[in-house]
Formats: sequence, C-alpha cells, structure tokens
Amino acid sequence: MAKNGRNEVEDVILQAIGHRERRGIIRIIGANPEGVTYSSILGETELNTGHLNYHLRNLDGLIEKWDDKQYRLTPLGYKALELMNNLSNEIDSDVIQYVETAKGIQDGSIHPFVKGLLYIGIAGIGIVFLASIGLLVMSFTRGSFSIGEIFISLGMMGFTGVILWVLISALKTVPEFVRRLERKLMKD
Repeated sequence: MAKNGRNEVEDVILQAIGHRERRGIIRIIGANPEGVTYSSILGETELNTGHLNYHLRNLDGLIEKWDDKQYRLTPLGYKALELMNNLSNEIDSDVIQYVETAKGIQDGSIHPFVKGLLYIGIAGIGIVFLASIGLLVMSFTRGSFSIGEIFISLGMMGFTGVILWVLISALKTVPEFVRRLERKLMKD
C-alpha cells in the first residue's frame, strides 16, 4: 500500500475511534457479525436519536446498513475494532501511568492557533467591556445621565463580562466546545 493510502486509512480510523460513543458503536456492531438494528444500537448506547444518527454518519465507511436494516462492520470497521482491541490488551500499571500523564497534557492543551483566537477574542471583548465602563463613568461625570444610558452600560458590562469569563475559562479548562472548534479549524 502506498504511504499516502496508509496515512489516509490511519486518519479515517483514528478520527472515527477518537470519540468514546463511536468506539462503543463499533464494539456493539462488531460483537454481532450477523448485524445489529438501529433500535438495538440505540438501546445499548442510550444515546438520543440525533446523537446516534450523528455518530453513525461519522462511522460511514467503517459500518454499513444492509438491505435487511442491519448494521455491520465493513473490512475497514474490522480493522478499527482490531486496533481498539489491541490497544486495550495487556494494559499494566506501567502503561496506566503514561496514560494518566498523556491525558493530563492533552486535556490542558490547545493548539497555538486556537489559543491565539481565544486571546484575540478576550482582547476584543475586553475593549468593549472597558468601553462600557467608560460610557458609565462619562454618564455620571457629565452630570446629565439618563436611565437608558445606565442600563445600556450595565447591560454591556454584564454581557461582555460573561463572554470574558467563558473565554478565560476556555483557556484554563479546555471544554468540549473548544475541542470541537479546534478540530474544525485544524482539519486539513
């Protein structure tokens, strides 16, 4: 197999098994070579239909739906299942130590480009926050302030304050929405 073809196979499999729910779906279908119905997968995963449909679409090429409405693994799906099984065989405490180290680093890291976007967002929203404070201060120092100006200033401060808090928290904790943004932005 050509090097580029091997890379594509690896990319497809790793992207597909990169989500816990999709790994579960592959295991469910792989455990039933005769096929599994949609409702059986739905029952075993306890996902709602929207989430299950999303994950099934992302597994296209690794699974297929036959005419009898049964989902089965494709040859590529069996490769993914084999890889997952090999990864979880014979895991000892030495390996777990490295898993914990890697997970700690991965959970707290963001691609520099995405981190830069967050910093730009924080700076931009911070400027708006400061401008709303300036508007409030100007209203009071002018002596002629209206209730409308005060409410607008306080509303802007509250709104931008919440956005700042979310962006700063995203830098610290790397929530799932940042991971999704990162995957979309970094996709080749």
